[in-house]
Amino acid sequence: MDSRLLDALRNAPTLDLYQLNLAIDQMLSDPRRVLEVRRHLHLGAQVMYYDHRRGTLAPGRVLQLQPSHATVQDDATRIHWKLPYAAIVADPAQRVEQPQPAPRRAVDPTAFKLGDKAGFTDKHLRERIGTITRINTKTCSLLCDGEQWRVSPGLLRKIIDL
Repeated sequence: MDSRLLDALRNAPTLDLYQLNLAIDQMLSDPRRVLEVRRHLHLGAQVMYYDHRRGTLAPGRVLQLQPSHATVQDDATRIHWKLPYAAIVADPAQRVEQPQPAPRRAVDPTAFKLGDKAGFTDKHLRERIGTITRINTKTCSLLCDGEQWRVSPGLLRKIIDL
């Protein structure tokens, strides 16, 4: 990190540091940034992560992927760390080439009926399941846990209760 920046931060008023902290936290938790890192990771992937104890990057292996963090095992000590995605750098040499997903076929809104159970993944990677309350040509309205959602039929999956 630039020493001039650190000096400026040391001399900054506390309120400015607090506001900067809030802005940085917001940027680091931005779903687009999280998705950008997550798309390069898979279970067992070799990564580099920021080890705050040593102040350097350390090698590790991804053990678990969660919506906001990943569990990484340190290669040297075998200690498990729950790390935010911002602290992880995917190792491009170890990246497994995943086959390109088949292009999404256009889903006809008539594939769904009012009252059908349907699910989708929201922008924060949470699975949502709800009941279709309205069908339009480009969107379907769903009621999920008391919240109303408008979703493209191409993003919906039909849920079948057994």
